[in-house]
Amino acid sequence: MSTLYNSTKNMEHMSRKLVRTAVLFFIIASCIMMHAGAAGLNSIPLGGTVYLGEEGLDITGAMGTRNQIAWFPSTAEIGATIPEKVIDVGSTKLSFYVNPADFATRNGNWYQWPSADGTVGTAVLAFRVVDPYLALKIEDTTVNVDVTGKWAPHGDELRFRIESNLGEMTGRGIPGAPVSAPVTIKVQSPEGAVLSALLDKTGTYKSLDISVTKSPEFTPWNWDTGNSAYAQGTYTIWAESNANRMKDNYNQDGKTISVKSNLLVQEQNPLISAIVQATTTAPQVTTRQTTKPTTAVTTKLPTTVPTVTTAIPPLTISQETPEQTVTPPPTPTKAPLFGGCTLLAGIIACSLYALWRR
Repeated sequence: MSTLYNSTKNMEHMSRKLVRTAVLFFIIASCIMMHAGAAGLNSIPLGGTVYLGEEGLDITGAMGTRNQIAWFPSTAEIGATIPEKVIDVGSTKLSFYVNPADFATRNGNWYQWPSADGTVGTAVLAFRVVDPYLALKIEDTTVNVDVTGKWAPHGDELRFRIESNLGEMTGRGIPGAPVSAPVTIKVQSPEGAVLSALLDKTGTYKSLDISVTKSPEFTPWNWDTGNSAYAQGTYTIWAESNANRMKDNYNQDGKTISVKSNLLVQEQNPLISAIVQATTTAPQVTTRQTTKPTTAVTTKLPTTVPTVTTAIPPLTISQETPEQTVTPPPTPTKAPLFGGCTLLAGIIACSLYALWRR
């Protein structure tokens, strides 16, 4: 029993030790990957691309043993003429800053320059300086319509389309390392809160930090605007990239930050409601004007004509009645004296009859 007990305890101890070792290995591996990713994002290879505003760049891979970079006008013969601008980077090759003050007007190719005195020498392309570009579009996938700066029905699913030239960052770093340009989508609710994640149709929160490797780049998920977490109203939406602090140093709309757009999310189309309001307000005057003459015409004509036709028959009857129903007074056939005698005879007869009854 004692041997079995000790064996069981040893197995439990070894299991716990294996779990701790696995956790420690995972932590170390994660740190290595994060460091490799960070190192890759700021490590510029020979002939690579850098963006205005980036800082902390390691350009040793692009410079080799040379310590100067040179820029030539587009019409110059590279290597055969004196460069227009030469910058010494000997002390900044491990932390190079693409200063807009020096490079904003000199985009394009920058070459390794061997000579310190400015004489003509062999020019090798070190890197390219590019002005960043960033735009954000909003697509209603329920009806396949671009709703950027417009209206989307409450309950439709939306996705984001990132257009930029930042995908060239994928060529940086150690060969084979998964390097991409970081872009963050910002969604400000009608209440003013800036959201860091959005819910999809399954009720799962999706991060608004997007890795951009190409243009356009779509979010691999859709925003469910019908979720009860989202009130109806106007949302302000934009995207920004602060890779190697480029936005902090070069905060320009359309470059390191996209132009902001307002999206109205509600059930009723605002265009329809505007038409209804216009119909029930201003056109009321027109309706009364067009209806009033019509009412006057249609009312007067029917009532006037029947009145005339019904009035004529009485006039006709009143004219014909005397001829048909009224007869002239009869001509007396007996003299007035005969009528008086007859009356007197009747009175005498009545008196005699009364005396006889007594």
